[in-house]
Amino acid sequence: MKKILLTLSCFATVFVSSLFISCSEDDNAPLDEDSQIEQDNSADDQINADNSTTDSTDTSDSDSGVAEEFSRGIMLTNWADNIIIPSFEKFVLNIDSLVISGNQFTEDPNQVSLTKLRESWLNAYLSWQRVDMFDIGKAEEITLRNYINVYPLDGNGMTESLLSGNYDLSSVNRQDEQGFSALDYLLFGLSEADIDIIDIYTDEVQGDLYKQFLTDIIERMQYLSSIVLQDWKSSFRDEFIERNGSSATESVNSMVNDYIYYYEKFLRAGKIGIPAGVFSGSPLSDRVEAKYGGVYSKELFSEALNAAQDFFNGVHFDKSDTGMSLQSWIIHLAESEDTYNLNEQINENFDLVRNQLENLSANFEAQVESDNLSMLQTYDMIQENVVLMKVDMLQLFDIKVDYIDADGD
Repeated sequence: MKKILLTLSCFATVFVSSLFISCSEDDNAPLDEDSQIEQDNSADDQINADNSTTDSTDTSDSDSGVAEEFSRGIMLTNWADNIIIPSFEKFVLNIDSLVISGNQFTEDPNQVSLTKLRESWLNAYLSWQRVDMFDIGKAEEITLRNYINVYPLDGNGMTESLLSGNYDLSSVNRQDEQGFSALDYLLFGLSEADIDIIDIYTDEVQGDLYKQFLTDIIERMQYLSSIVLQDWKSSFRDEFIERNGSSATESVNSMVNDYIYYYEKFLRAGKIGIPAGVFSGSPLSDRVEAKYGGVYSKELFSEALNAAQDFFNGVHFDKSDTGMSLQSWIIHLAESEDTYNLNEQINENFDLVRNQLENLSANFEAQVESDNLSMLQTYDMIQENVVLMKVDMLQLFDIKVDYIDADGD
């Protein structure tokens, strides 16, 4: 579990008093101009599931899991069989397609193969937004997130490694030189003109070095994602469900903490707060996700937001069916506890954030530079659910936060 979060000086610009915003220590990790979101066992890093994003399924008024007596085991089974494993299956499938497109491009770099590779990259990146929150089991053990989606990219360091031909992508010192961010740069950032990008890959002197590095990055992503899926399907699924007790180390407590931690640090802070300058005192527009592709940062955020709400409601992956969930648990406890319609409030806030996206540019970097106030307002809306889930929901569930926290939510 995430154990280290750095002390944070809150810089909320809008709605601070009404939202009770106070920021967690972990958010201060990337606050200076040279930092990034990082997570390994000592410092956290990072920051999809189809070809296009879709609205989260509305299950705020009903949940199929509520018909049964609430059971942690049934909820864990729903999470594993209907959400987590299918999400990883789609992610791995899209990574496999990325491998194929990558091979086609390196064999014959041209406009058609470049366009196809970019499409495969985006499909896989969207799929990643559906599994990023499941940093548990093998994914946590190998720090999958660190190798798949660290941003901002260390472009200079990556280029030096690439051109040297001497690099070790398994090194923790190379986590910010690979994954989706590295592909973002290699497919969009080498030049503004596609013909110039293609020329780099066909260059007689350096072209083969770029091709090999591109291939190595994609194949490593395939290897890491495959072993996580294999572990879920071979043994961890049963272990995850069997650990259905109420102690801090059991699956429900661990998964709920991981979910809130992801929402707070990577969805709220990484995708919105840090670029908007919430923690640094001034905007950092170059800290956005998918910086070089330009027009994908909002689409990636939207998919991540939908994934987070779907998990809360127990929505089956790629379906409208629902099962026992965090919402089910809240509704079950409403019979004996005063929940203040907590599940409805959480879903309403998810929807408010989704509606707010209509006011934002597809390119978050451009949004920060042209109208950062709207980004700050988006952050504040997201923060409302941090308070509701991290304080109200955890108190209702009698679950303690398992990562160091000093934000006073």
